[in-house]
Amino acid sequence: STLAGLSGVGDTFGTCFGPLSRNRKFGYRLGKGEKAEDILASTTEVAEGVETSKALVRMIKERCAGEYRLDLKYPILFGVADILEGRSTPLGGLKGLMNMPLRAESFETRS
Repeated sequence: STLAGLSGVGDTFGTCFGPLSRNRKFGYRLGKGEKAEDILASTTEVAEGVETSKALVRMIKERCAGEYRLDLKYPILFGVADILEGRSTPLGGLKGLMNMPLRAESFETRS
């Protein structure tokens, strides 16, 4: 409920659109063509989303081992991690998202 509430939405908007957001600055530089490791080496600021996205992908792979095509279930998260780890470019990630097959989305809960 927090994520869908005003505090979660406000935090998300601040992170995405705020000019002082460290995550936004990192993403902007990444989109301009700099490599993730070069950006990290050139700043003392911490963009929490960098390690968080990689950790989430590791956690999903561990907890959902054996499930088929997790990259289709979590395309944005897996795409971001691929860009951060140098397996894709921002343009390649965008093209990958835009070329995904259309499907109905559902919000499952795991027990």
